[in-house]
Amino acid sequence: MEERLFSAEEVCVLLDCSVHSLNIWYKFKRQNPDNEYAKMLPEITNKTNGARTKRYWKESDIVRLIEFKAAIPHGRNGVLGSVTQKYAKKRKCVKDGRKNKETHKKGRKRA
Repeated sequence: MEERLFSAEEVCVLLDCSVHSLNIWYKFKRQNPDNEYAKMLPEITNKTNGARTKRYWKESDIVRLIEFKAAIPHGRNGVLGSVTQKYAKKRKCVKDGRKNKETHKKGRKRA
C-alpha cells in the first residue's frame, strides 16, 4: 500500500503555519544545504501536472516537518534571517511628526 501524499496546503493546515512559511523553509534549505536545520527538512515529492509541478510530502514526512518547526529559532535575525530579512519592512524615519525626506529620497533634496 502506498503512502498518502499531502499537498502544501494540507501540510500547512496540519502544521498550523502558512504556505509562505513553508516556502521560506525550503528556500533556506536550497541556499544552505549543509546547515543542520536544513538537513532536518524532508525532500519534496514532485508530480508534474501540465506546465506546473505540484509539491507533495509523504505521510511519514509530516513528523519531520513538525520536529523542524519546533526546533528552528524564531525571529527575523535567527537562523532563517538570511531569507526572511529580505522581506522585512524598512523603518520610517520620523522627525517632528513628518517623514524625514532626506533619508527616504536618496540624493534628492527639496529646495
